[in-house]
Amino acid sequence: MANRVLKLLIISLLSSAFVQAQETPKPLPRHPGDVIKYEIKFDGPNADKIKTVYAMMNTGQAPPKDQAGFTTQLNTPGQVHESSSKTFIIEIPIPDNTATGDYHLRVVGAVAAEGSAEYGEQDFSVPAIHIVNPRTFTPPAITVKPLP
Repeated sequence: MANRVLKLLIISLLSSAFVQAQETPKPLPRHPGDVIKYEIKFDGPNADKIKTVYAMMNTGQAPPKDQAGFTTQLNTPGQVHESSSKTFIIEIPIPDNTATGDYHLRVVGAVAAEGSAEYGEQDFSVPAIHIVNPRTFTPPAITVKPLP
């Protein structure tokens, strides 16, 4: 009987390890020159009044030390117009000076003739986008001397 319980326990442990190993793979990282796209749909009262949207994403952290001066914030380059009824496609290009990191969509804004609204992370759930930039810039040392 103990032998049978031990076998069931081993099978159970192996099965759970197999299930964990089958988790969905992480998306491939993005790079400068790529474009991040989101579909934004509005529903409910006044959804049909929205005419443009904008978005902002960032890492929430300073750039790595070897990417001094690189940006950690990405924005839609302009307001995006409706692609179909109550639906917008936003495109956020990744510039060459984007720091490596995990970028989270933080804000989506909606603009109508009558008013506007801003939505934060609590209003939508999308995974972070991992950006890898092989470019680096480490500030060189500096010395300054007064001259006579």
